[in-house]
Amino acid sequence: MTEQPLAAWWGLISAARWFGGKGLAGRLESLTPQPWLTAPERLPAVRAEIATIGYSDGRREHYALLAGYTDQDSPAVVAEVDDPGWGPVRVVDATADQECLRALLEALVDPAHPAMEWIDATAIVPTEPTRVWPGEQSNTTLCIGADRMLKLFRKVEAGRNLDVEVLTALNGSGVTPALYGTLVGELPDGQLADLGMFVERVQGVRDGWEWACEACGQDRDIAAEAAGLGRALARVHARLASAFGTSAGSGTALAATMLQRLDAAATQVGELSAVRDSAEAVFRGLAGIELASQRVHGDFHLGQVLYAPDGWTIIDFEGEPLKPLAERRQPDSVWRDVAGMLRSFDYVRGAHPDPTSSQARAWCRSARRGFLDGYCEDAVPEASVLDAYELDKAIYEVVYETRNRPAWVHIPLGAVRDVAGRTALSATHNQEEN
Repeated sequence: MTEQPLAAWWGLISAARWFGGKGLAGRLESLTPQPWLTAPERLPAVRAEIATIGYSDGRREHYALLAGYTDQDSPAVVAEVDDPGWGPVRVVDATADQECLRALLEALVDPAHPAMEWIDATAIVPTEPTRVWPGEQSNTTLCIGADRMLKLFRKVEAGRNLDVEVLTALNGSGVTPALYGTLVGELPDGQLADLGMFVERVQGVRDGWEWACEACGQDRDIAAEAAGLGRALARVHARLASAFGTSAGSGTALAATMLQRLDAAATQVGELSAVRDSAEAVFRGLAGIELASQRVHGDFHLGQVLYAPDGWTIIDFEGEPLKPLAERRQPDSVWRDVAGMLRSFDYVRGAHPDPTSSQARAWCRSARRGFLDGYCEDAVPEASVLDAYELDKAIYEVVYETRNRPAWVHIPLGAVRDVAGRTALSATHNQEEN
């Protein structure tokens, strides 16, 4: 193959919703082709190619591309190259080319395909219509027919992908989609990495975020449904604890880690420096507390759940996309997931006709209270624990929104100021009483 069209692929990568390095002055250093996923002797041919992105501080990240090679017209052309065997061919983003996708699926459903680890290859029918899921994602999901999906992981790291790992443990839980098989590749250093997975596309459901925004916009109380979501999360946490075990965590050590994350975030978003002292007081509230730790969802919000009148489905167990895999895999308190959903209800308040009104705030309080009632039962945490986790999550959101959706950054910034300010007022009140 002729020299890889780095500049052309970099234009696609740097603008993609799934690229996590926006604003960090990265550059595409290399493309490492994988073995052909389709039969290489005929076109269209498809393979994964691992893009290595380098940053000025020496860090490197790997992103997986699906590159198609075709001699046909395509709306997804990235570059044109002269191939020694095929002659002039077009290099395309295979996720946006129907002929490439058909060839790929027909090849992958072979139970003996060397790049696949199948649980049930018969679940996938390659002749079904395919389309790219249009929602905002840190990955790319291809819908296959009505009830199957191929989720392509974009930022890839060595080892088992968290979504694969967790869905394997939760298969048959009734609260998560079924897992059918995993696409495996190789990083430039030779280590194996999961590149994608075939999963169930749950039917008769609505995106949790869209459903909640509609309810808030109509000022329709969702406390009962939120309670059901809390109970679903509790079931998942119980299964994860059984599958991966639990351990004890130090609140003091956690407070120090959260403060380090705040300091790192403040170097990227200067407004956070103004609340450091108040935030530190919030995190100090964890000192001396022992927290049970286990595997958790890690990035739990309304965009990660599907609503149906008869129950909820929980999806996307990869954790927060800005964090490295090793950090996302570490055990954490279940209250991280709880806090993530509480933060999500705050985001939904923006769908209300008057988001700052007492009516909108009452809607948010009711949803939060319903969710906590459903999840907690008799296990209500100390207020200081939830405050710390909500603040830590909001700080993460400030950085994420600054990089990806600047028009939204006022939402988490407001939450940071609210939680930090509430703690500062409480400390002042206590001092006056003493």
